[in-house]
Amino acid sequence: MVVAALALGVVLASGAALWPVPPGIFGALLMVGVAFAARRRWGLLADAAPGSPERMLWVSLAANAVVATHLFATLYRIGPTLGMHTPVVHALGRDSWTLVGGALLAYWIVRDPTPRADERDRTIAVQGLRAAHYGLLLALAVQIGVLGFVHEGWVSRLSRPTIAHALILAIIASVLVDAIARLRAYALDAAASGSDPAP
Repeated sequence: MVVAALALGVVLASGAALWPVPPGIFGALLMVGVAFAARRRWGLLADAAPGSPERMLWVSLAANAVVATHLFATLYRIGPTLGMHTPVVHALGRDSWTLVGGALLAYWIVRDPTPRADERDRTIAVQGLRAAHYGLLLALAVQIGVLGFVHEGWVSRLSRPTIAHALILAIIASVLVDAIARLRAYALDAAASGSDPAP
């Protein structure tokens, strides 16, 4: 599922001019459709369905993976000199915010109407936040090192909007690390208890 979400973000960023509808709208509609399918599946699983926090993690992981790879692939296509107030950048902004809106709507669709969390969920949340914290520090350290000490090549041509978007990507990456770490903890817990984790 994660690989499919990452691939979707790249596909949405490529050849946007050839799409019959804006890629952001297509991606948002696809997110909503998958959210309805996931809610139906979890409803059929009843007691075997993942708990409230785990459901939200699956949605967060998939949605943020789409948003992150779409943003990264678009920035890669534009190059280091991203300039504001151009048709390409306006399209990037429109599609990005549309995808964020689709992610929020998908989150609302699959939410548990009676959320439940216990001590295990809180312990796993701490593990995920710790992993995200160190992941964000690592990403920022790399960015600081590159911006502070590399003065040749494409780094010298980075515009301020490009740097700002790179920082946004670092934040989204930390959210992905958080979700992955937590879902891994749930999977290990399920394996230890002899039950199958349900995505």
